[in-house]
Amino acid sequence: MPLSSKFDHAATYLSNASSLSSVSTAVKLELYGLYKCVTVSAAPSAPRPSIFDMAGRAKWDAWCSAGRAFDQREDAECRYLEIARSLGWAEDKVMQEPTDEVAMSDTWEEDDSVQSSSNPGAGSRGMGGAVSAMLPPVQELDRDIHGFAISNDASALSNLLEVNPATNVDEVDEFGYTPLHLACDRGNLAVVQILLSKGADAAIKDPDGFSAIELARVAGHGDVQKYLASPK
Repeated sequence: MPLSSKFDHAATYLSNASSLSSVSTAVKLELYGLYKCVTVSAAPSAPRPSIFDMAGRAKWDAWCSAGRAFDQREDAECRYLEIARSLGWAEDKVMQEPTDEVAMSDTWEEDDSVQSSSNPGAGSRGMGGAVSAMLPPVQELDRDIHGFAISNDASALSNLLEVNPATNVDEVDEFGYTPLHLACDRGNLAVVQILLSKGADAAIKDPDGFSAIELARVAGHGDVQKYLASPK
């Protein structure tokens, strides 16, 4: 279905609205999710991004949340227009199409604690291409059980557990994730096998309420999901 003229005008306005600089990240994410529901589909077709792609994960969650809240495209569009009006858009004004330079740029002001992340292929018009989200929590991987789980360094993990047999394989990191959560989210099957052999608890939930097998499923790691589901 073609976009309505109202939605098209509102999206054009929001692509270069100075009022966006003062709104919260939550509002920007809601606009992003609504935009995707109206212009693409009610839910993303790609798997949920990994734990450490926090910008991508925030956008994915916002899209899903909007789709759950507004199962009809028309309802999502109404909510989008409602927010646009609160940010200064008026449907009785003649909107000018943005130049290519504006349309391809990120028009959001960054907060002190956020970083802009773009989604190539979505475009930035009408909040469709960029979103502010927290910086990834890990810049360099630690040489510990959590770092080895992320990097899929099965050899180093085995050596660590051999030298330190009392290591708690279910220890959560500062973000609430166990090594098994991290390995399943990244699809690191060899590490998953080692952790389970050492008694890791696959039933523990992460901060989002996902178990290890659910993380593997959402991230699209079928081999890890199959291994977790098989009798040990």
